[in-house]
Formats: sequence, C-alpha cells, structure tokens
Amino acid sequence: MIKIKKILYHLVPISRLGTNGRRCVAIILPLLMVVVPILFSGCQKAPINGDLDGQWEVMEVTPPPVEIVIDQRLFYNFNLHTCDLTYYGALFTQGNMRYDGETLWLEFPFSSHENFDLTLLQYGIHSNPVTFNVNFTDSHHLTLYNEDSTVVLIKH
Repeated sequence: MIKIKKILYHLVPISRLGTNGRRCVAIILPLLMVVVPILFSGCQKAPINGDLDGQWEVMEVTPPPVEIVIDQRLFYNFNLHTCDLTYYGALFTQGNMRYDGETLWLEFPFSSHENFDLTLLQYGIHSNPVTFNVNFTDSHHLTLYNEDSTVVLIKH
C-alpha cells in the first residue's frame, strides 16, 4: 500500500490537490485496488466433461456392423450435455448425454434418417438409450465399452 501511494504521489502530487483531491484519491485508490484485479483476472471457460468434450473420430467398432449405411468417417461430438453423431461433412443425429467421469449415458430421441437403427450400429450403439463405460488411454485416445460393443476413438 505504501509503494502504491509513493507511485501515485509521483504521478499526481497530492499536496497540490487540496482537501477535496485527497478525499478523491482516498476513495479511488481502494476502489482501483479491487476493480483492476477483477478486470484482469478474466473468465476461463473450462469444459464441464473434462477430456471427454470435443470431437472424437470412430476408429474401430467391435463387433463390426453387418451393414455399412454411411461409408464415411464417423464422429462423436461431446459438448455440455449433448452428443452429436456426425459423419464427414454432415450431422446424423443429436442426442442427450450424461457423464459422471466413469459412465456415459446417451439417448437419441429424434431422427429423420431412414436407416436410423442400422446407422447407430456403425457408431457401436446397439440400443437407444445406451450406457457406456469410459476408459481414457490418454487425453487423445478413448474407449467406450459395454456388454454389446466396444468403440475406439481418437480426439481431433
């Protein structure tokens, strides 16, 4: 506090301000000491699902689907409480998700795709809603597994 007063003294000679000026400095100085750190602290928006949030490419589904409906790269996109199933350049369907750090619950209530159930199999989803156990190898490699399937993903 003393150093700040000395710095301000050199910037604005308090002796020349008079009584009203000193009161002004006495009010503004503490206010600045509170407001300036708040302004420079900023807001860091962190993902609520940790490493899970983001775009993940499907690398392998076990067992493999019987029929390939979409012959493109497939992606899971996790963000907040939603999951988008996409393929290269297009959205397949959107769904709701819950994640507790070990288990991922997905539900896809709406779809206009004609082969919805067959396409879900390409993503390793055998039932709707579905629950997966989550295993991170590292922050860029993810395995989703349950009694029906195993899905290996890498992060983009």
